[in-house]
Amino acid sequence: MSAWRIACASVAACLALQGCGGAAFMLPQVSEKEALLAAREVDADLDLPTFPRSRTYYQDAIHRLDRQLIRNVRPLCDRAETSDCRFVFHYVADDEVNAFTAADGIYLHRGLLDYLESDEEIAAVMAHEMGHQIANHIEESRDSILIGALIGGLLMGGAGVIGGSTQETTEDMAAAGMGLGAQVGMLTFSKEQEREADLLAAYVLARAGMDLNRAGGTFAVLAKLDDRNWASWNDTHPAGPQRIVAWRKAVASVDASGDQLPVMTEP
Repeated sequence: MSAWRIACASVAACLALQGCGGAAFMLPQVSEKEALLAAREVDADLDLPTFPRSRTYYQDAIHRLDRQLIRNVRPLCDRAETSDCRFVFHYVADDEVNAFTAADGIYLHRGLLDYLESDEEIAAVMAHEMGHQIANHIEESRDSILIGALIGGLLMGGAGVIGGSTQETTEDMAAAGMGLGAQVGMLTFSKEQEREADLLAAYVLARAGMDLNRAGGTFAVLAKLDDRNWASWNDTHPAGPQRIVAWRKAVASVDASGDQLPVMTEP
């Protein structure tokens, strides 16, 4: 095994031992068999229509859904001990199929919204990004990247010293290791964060009085946009079929809850 592979595996293992970015809430468990069955459902209907609307339509819809989603979200923020329970949405009028959460707000791209048929599906994307903020994922990712860079730099720099490399080569190896470690730190827990954001989205939508089954259409869309049945370690998101199954289990957990609040993991 090359030094690069050893460093990569070591960084991932060290981050796991550190517990960086571990989910605060009990996540639905999905088996490979369940994901494959869901993938067959997606394959049965390969048609993926689009529903293009105007900038004004999307801006009005986002504003309307924003008010509905934040109405009863405070108890979720309190449960997660979130310091910032204010949500700012930005509409991006381009063809990128994307939505993401940043320090200055939540960005929704037209390229993704055009695939969503109903208000509930648009709200599901918004609630998912709210879930990232509620679960403090931006801060967690920053910590994982920093720790990964530190571990990667130490491992590769140490390998240079042990291997008798020159100081210049060792420094180059340490710098490369920091870059590799940062990348691994970004990936190590991102799938878990996405799963946690999906779970929290179900609770955000339920507390807003929205139809979770209609909202679940978003995950069918994402699965059709995705060509994977099962995510590998270096994927940033769970595969589409995995998310479909997890969403159904999240809806069941919401239905079974007495207070529409997710169960925390054991400390």
